[in-house]
Amino acid sequence: MTRAACAVDFIVLDDASPVPGFSADVARLCAELGVAYYRSPRNLGIPRNFNLALLKALDGEYDFVVLANSDVIFSARLLDQLVVVASSDDAIGSVTAWANHASIYSLPNTQPERFLRDQGLVDWVGEALRAEFGDAAIDIPVGVGFCMCIPTRALRVVGLMDPVFGRGYCEENDWTLRSKSLGFRITLAPSAFAYHVGGGSTMAAGLVAPGVYTVPANERVLDLRYPLYRAQIEAFQSSNAVDRLLERALTCIVVAAAAKWGYDITIGHLRGPETGATLPRIGLEQQDDGLDVVGAFRGFSGRLDIRGDDLVTAVVDRVGREPGAIRLYDQTLRRGLPKLSVDHPDLIDEVGYPSRV
Repeated sequence: MTRAACAVDFIVLDDASPVPGFSADVARLCAELGVAYYRSPRNLGIPRNFNLALLKALDGEYDFVVLANSDVIFSARLLDQLVVVASSDDAIGSVTAWANHASIYSLPNTQPERFLRDQGLVDWVGEALRAEFGDAAIDIPVGVGFCMCIPTRALRVVGLMDPVFGRGYCEENDWTLRSKSLGFRITLAPSAFAYHVGGGSTMAAGLVAPGVYTVPANERVLDLRYPLYRAQIEAFQSSNAVDRLLERALTCIVVAAAAKWGYDITIGHLRGPETGATLPRIGLEQQDDGLDVVGAFRGFSGRLDIRGDDLVTAVVDRVGREPGAIRLYDQTLRRGLPKLSVDHPDLIDEVGYPSRV
């Protein structure tokens, strides 16, 4: 991560990790990097660890505090973006980052462990989204604590995480819902991106089983305190605002990647083996209402809103450069591409079937 535009202090709060040797390794690494480190006497769970960070922010008179889980890779300017968004309106009480694994705010990636463990790619995705969304703050029904920024002006009003949530899960949901009842906005920063494994620390601690991402007893506390919570989540997920936001983000990633690294156009078959390719692919696929344009890049895929009689030319105009190749997987789709001739210099016929026997 590059140095943030704002002054930043880091502290690693080790909740007495049960993994043998982990605490010693982390303490040694923090000493080498000059990062503050504190290890709790025993493992007491996420809410207490979060509260230590919140109290540190208050005692140190910081303007903002960013809570981040241990299984997160920051993009280079993530902290800048969180602070920029949080500073855009004094009514903002929290800003959640975007990630591949961020509950209902996830930016889908089919192969995150293959592609998004790479710091360089995480940095690049963050830059692409920052250029697209700037300091936009999207109002959301509840925050997610895997990577969340809280202005201390709001923290002084709302208070700490509630210890009723024991060793963890739902404590940040409760905090953000409580902040909303006090007049603060709960927001998402689509310009702030991180890679998140999801459940990495809680599974290791035995809080949840593999593949489980909540604690039912804690969910019942939320339902008791906030009877409208579930309905608000359903309304948000049912709105077209979510779909538009995802489509815009995925289109931005695919188009920016194609412009930077080059791309192939595929006619048919994009959702097959081409989806996992490391270079961008932009495919023309048959849909009920005609040909559709779909892009894919390193696990990200999305529909591009491109129309016209000559879709190949329209894609080139949108990306701003010619494709490396045009790969034909479906001869029948050529009828929708009147200007794509048999002797097109970049056309590669991948069908391979004999014309006659």
